Amino acid sequence: MAAASTEELPEWRDAHGGGLVRGALWLMQEVGPGNTFTKNQLRAAFPDTSQIDRRIRDLREYGWVIDTSREDLSLDQAEQRFVKPGIKVWDPEERKKATRTAASTAARRTVFQRGVFACELCGRPVVSRPHGPRLELAHRVPLADGGSDEAENLMVLCSACHAARDRSDGVSELAAQAASLPIREQTRLLTWITLGQRPRTTIEDIWAQYQQLSSGDQQELARHLARLLNEDTQAEDAMP
Repeated sequence: MAAASTEELPEWRDAHGGGLVRGALWLMQEVGPGNTFTKNQLRAAFPDTSQIDRRIRDLREYGWVIDTSREDLSLDQAEQRFVKPGIKVWDPEERKKATRTAASTAARRTVFQRGVFACELCGRPVVSRPHGPRLELAHRVPLADGGSDEAENLMVLCSACHAARDRSDGVSELAAQAASLPIREQTRLLTWITLGQRPRTTIEDIWAQYQQLSSGDQQELARHLARLLNEDTQAEDAMP
């Protein structure tokens, strides 16, 4: 692994600030933006630091983009990709500006209920499968830009949408991607942009809430829907 930055940084082995700071510097100096690393490599670099995996995940709260196989399908489950750095957490002043305060339990509950326990961008619901999409709280206005942890500044995103949002490709790149879409999809996208949101349909809301049911209740709903469809089919067959 090789670093991709020429910026003069504190040596990661000697830096102060705990696993968060040293982990960030290790990514910059030993991995480099765009390159991959594994948990084994991370743990080998920090044998005496407990929960170094969590410290690396915590960097996402400071704008660092680190993809797993959930966000980047080209990765296997043992790999992660360091996409780009965020706040310079090794700088005490920069870190202080972006210090994250935990959202209150009430605010978290409000935001998840408002989103019907599904991603507010793609509508993807919570699932119980181990490798299914994970829902995360995101800030509409980043903390570093003066945003708050109040419910109105929070949104629920799946891990894939959260990672894509953090990439911030820029208007020219997004315009190029939009130009490659079929006309029907361009029209749909323009509608979302005009409305300022991606409209949720009734079927998406039902599906999101269905995922929260017990397996028994899910089976009951399936039987109920099957009966409705059977009755509709019989009614159509009986029409002259």
